[in-house]
Amino acid sequence: MDWRCEWCGKPHEENDPPCDNCGHGAFEKAVVRRTDLADDGALESTTVWVCTECGRTHTKHSPPCSRCGNHKLVREEQRVDDDELSVPSYLDLLTPRYVLGLVVVLVLAGVFLGGLTGVLDVPGFGNEVPEVENVPGDPDTAGSMNLTNVETAYLDSVNDARANASDGRISRNDRLDEVAEYTNRRLVKSEYGDGSLPSRDHIAELVGDSCQSGFTLESYTVRGGNYTSGDALGSAFASKQFADSKISAASTTTVGMDVHTAPDGTVFLTQIVC
Repeated sequence: MDWRCEWCGKPHEENDPPCDNCGHGAFEKAVVRRTDLADDGALESTTVWVCTECGRTHTKHSPPCSRCGNHKLVREEQRVDDDELSVPSYLDLLTPRYVLGLVVVLVLAGVFLGGLTGVLDVPGFGNEVPEVENVPGDPDTAGSMNLTNVETAYLDSVNDARANASDGRISRNDRLDEVAEYTNRRLVKSEYGDGSLPSRDHIAELVGDSCQSGFTLESYTVRGGNYTSGDALGSAFASKQFADSKISAASTTTVGMDVHTAPDGTVFLTQIVC
């Protein structure tokens, strides 16, 4: 269309007023939108009709205003920058700050999952005592002797010796028992299997607040076949190791322990003394 109404903008084939739409008596040359401009960032224009009261734009002159009902609309040329019509790609959103933030989030997520699964030793994270599987030997008996009785007899003998020295009795702590069991099983597995000893830092993390003023880790062995009862084996541990152990110190108040029989009959006692 080469001509359009000056008032309502309706296109016409010829310059032959009046307008078929509004009856206006003058036409003007139609403005043809150009889409082949060579310069980057060139502007394209289009005609709109703007309400003089509320500013609402309309695509053609069709009063009253669809928003406020005003009957006066004025014509304006709107120009749109081609850059405003472009849609950014995902790569455009990858600013250096965004990439850095994404890397930090991924690293933290990896550390979190590593600590959660135990793959990474993360201080203060997931402080559950790990299980030790496939440990050689027997965690419950030494021949016909129950190892729980051995532990009880050992502690009774220790407390008797402390009483003779006018020192206070010491008691067991469930958390320290768990850590001692974990450490003792790692020790047996390292001696008779393919395991390794835990680091002191790792043990300290597991001990946590159970020992307020530090702890001592000690391990002893006795040939179980030389004894016929749990009381005798427990007393043997106490009589042989008491003098050289921190468990004899007057300041000691708490202990955790575990006894485990190796495949060759050697009995391992590991204790954490606070």
